Amino acid sequence: MPRKPKMTDEERRAYSAKMRGELEAVMDRAYGAMVAREDFWAAVMRTAANLTHTDRDDRSPTNCIAVAAQHPHATHILSSGDWRKLGRFPAKGSTSLRIWTPIKRRPDGGQEATAAAADGAQREAADETAGGEARKVSGFKAGPVFDISQTDGDTYEPPAAAPLAAEAIRDVLVNQYRDQYHEDPEQAGGFDFTQEAPDNAVRILLYGHAWRRITEADAPLPGQHTAEVASAAHVAALILGITPGPAVMPPLAGIITDGKKPPVHESAVRAIETGRAIARDVRAAAEQRRELAVTG
Repeated sequence: MPRKPKMTDEERRAYSAKMRGELEAVMDRAYGAMVAREDFWAAVMRTAANLTHTDRDDRSPTNCIAVAAQHPHATHILSSGDWRKLGRFPAKGSTSLRIWTPIKRRPDGGQEATAAAADGAQREAADETAGGEARKVSGFKAGPVFDISQTDGDTYEPPAAAPLAAEAIRDVLVNQYRDQYHEDPEQAGGFDFTQEAPDNAVRILLYGHAWRRITEADAPLPGQHTAEVASAAHVAALILGITPGPAVMPPLAGIITDGKKPPVHESAVRAIETGRAIARDVRAAAEQRRELAVTG
């Protein structure tokens, strides 16, 4: 079978511009849906939990929004090249998902280079090293990825963190609450966690942690703070393997600012990053307790 001819530089630029335009249209539709449909807001939060990884960097909140808009039940996304390294490949007839991928340039302004891992996840100002030569992220373009459900080939089980018992999560959250906020969560909230089912105690505690981490100054509209808190607790619960409470859509419909990204973007970023941070801290503390128990 003859190979497809390589694109010229002009064709490559035109194709890149076309893909970027399509992804920008996806983002615009997603932002509209995030303030109009509770189910889509919840899909974004679920996608963010699914794309939180133990073996590599998490997908950025922005890319979680993009993936949720294109494939709301995605669980593990990689570029076609990375799938082939794992013995899998895009299934016949599957259509790639588009996410933001970093463009890296040499310090002298030479030819651009795209990061090997297809992800717009990291901060634009980050300096990284590729092939022994420093390259700086100068922007983002639309890059193709595929969810595992869109691939065929060798059997592959994505790496997963060891499950934690709800009782262990509860105890960690109680201790963290006391250490970080200098309050007893039972006294502050009027709860007796020994009388609560462990899963329910975890949900209450996750909400309490999210409440303390997301400030009302960052989410000032009536109902916005409680919505973001509930959504952050929802993300954390999913990551930790606990049946979550509801992910509540923030009341931001119709609000417009001068920025390119609407307020719902920052709202989603806060909820996702807070939920991930809470879950990450719980896992780190649980691992430390496990190590101490072994060495003790």
